[in-house]
Amino acid sequence: MSQSYLTNITILCDDRLSFPLFSEHGFSVLIERRGEEALLFDTGGSDVFIKNAKILGKDLTKVENIVISHGHYDHAGGLKYLAKFDKKYKVYLRREALLPKYSGDRFTGIDWDSIKKDFDFIFVEKDIEELEKGIYIFGSSPLRSEFNSIDPNFYVINEKGEKVKDKFEDELSLVIDEGEGIILITGCAHRGIVNIVDDTLNKFNKRINLLIGGFHLYKSSEEKVKKVVDSLKGFNIGKILPYHCTGEIAIKLLDLHN
Repeated sequence: MSQSYLTNITILCDDRLSFPLFSEHGFSVLIERRGEEALLFDTGGSDVFIKNAKILGKDLTKVENIVISHGHYDHAGGLKYLAKFDKKYKVYLRREALLPKYSGDRFTGIDWDSIKKDFDFIFVEKDIEELEKGIYIFGSSPLRSEFNSIDPNFYVINEKGEKVKDKFEDELSLVIDEGEGIILITGCAHRGIVNIVDDTLNKFNKRINLLIGGFHLYKSSEEKVKKVVDSLKGFNIGKILPYHCTGEIAIKLLDLHN
């Protein structure tokens, strides 16, 4: 859990949560602000985030908006378990998230058709979308970094029915503006965490006081991980909390930063 003056952030799903919480390969974050409705960023791969919310005393019926960072099962798979609540949540996502996704030959998406009726899908088309006062989502960060690029093993079935490299044009990140600085939350950072941080600074022109999320470095070489970590340190980020797909090497190196 992370807390600032205005915002309370609770990790509801992650690969490394400890007893009495449940863990799984996935990511979900509950965002609560004083006097504002709660917001959910990703839902993990199952009902683990709901179980953990109950253990932590968090009422998910108070959530109005849900942001899906991208269309992989470990971030959107938990949506169907929210259908048991007598509520039609607003779900913000890119239209590209609905396309079938693969890691090699393995299907890594979800069955969107089976849950569409249970949610109010709002497709994000603007470069920056303000969800609530001071809370923004944005995506498709430019691929500027030569060493922090997209994993070539991911594919998507495009609208023509062709299996092509996934450029993760569905990827969304979330920013909370707290006045003197911002909080940046990422899902998997498939487009590169260095690229996303760089894009965030260009878009919002404020110091990142807190960076939370998955950085997708668990398959990367130690050399690449060190380059990414060194680049992140150069951005003068206040605190970095790596989760999910970041990988043990990167987590250990980033712990030294904090």
